[in-house]
Amino acid sequence: MNNYKHLKNVLDYNIRKMAEVRSIFCQNAETDFIRNRKLTFETTIKNIICMETASLKDELLKLNDYSIETPTASAFIQARDKIKAEAFKTLFDNFNAKTHCDKLYKGYRFIAIDGSELPIDNSILDKETTLLKHGGKNQTYSAYHLNASYDLLECTYDDLIIQGKAEMNENDAFCKIADRYKGNKAIFIANRGYESYNGFEHVNKTGNKYLIRVRDIDSRHSITQSFGPYSDEEFDLDVFRMLTLKQTNMTKVCKQLYKFVPSNARFDFMSKEDPWYELNYNQLNLIFEKPAFVIS
Repeated sequence: MNNYKHLKNVLDYNIRKMAEVRSIFCQNAETDFIRNRKLTFETTIKNIICMETASLKDELLKLNDYSIETPTASAFIQARDKIKAEAFKTLFDNFNAKTHCDKLYKGYRFIAIDGSELPIDNSILDKETTLLKHGGKNQTYSAYHLNASYDLLECTYDDLIIQGKAEMNENDAFCKIADRYKGNKAIFIANRGYESYNGFEHVNKTGNKYLIRVRDIDSRHSITQSFGPYSDEEFDLDVFRMLTLKQTNMTKVCKQLYKFVPSNARFDFMSKEDPWYELNYNQLNLIFEKPAFVIS
């Protein structure tokens, strides 16, 4: 069977099965989608998935073959608002479960994690999505931030976390994706912005590995800046530090052994009762046209 047709059939099947228990995914289980209307639970889900970038009215006309009986934009919005966001996560997971086929390299999946900004209407003002853009006009800006994990060998998305732009935290998203991962052994690959001691250990705790680019070793904002001195050449080093919440004379003097973690830096594996943690990782410095630095 044509692969596209197979995937479409799997998607349609999953939507039909969800429609059979639609009350689970509706805001009001007793009243939503109980009447026989054009915009059923199933058609509303499909319309949302298939929409592109034109106006809502134009998209609805296109999806309904420009029929004079095309639902209005208002009717669609009302139907869309009846469906919980969790419905789409369920559909995503169920579709992946029925189409997933591991492709491994030396026993590992390659899972890349990256973020993308999704601008929304700037008239939407809330604490989750809205920022004040400083500059000449001090305009508000509203958006969501999508953190997605992608299987580089299979060419499929594996997981995603959506955050409001005003509350986005790529380190937190990385940790959650690593914790939720249940597949074969994997190497998590990420760019700058996702690096943190906390993220490294969340991956280690799952028994997987990571390869993460960080800021240049000479940058004062690099998380590895205090672990030098480093060679100007390419290098591959094993690093050990005892992380601690305590600031004592010993930890201040022996910086080549101890690394103080301030209270505003999240690290989930220490507490006041247990303020010490052994951190081990490998540092790799590769020199390209522009110096790059990654951790694995």
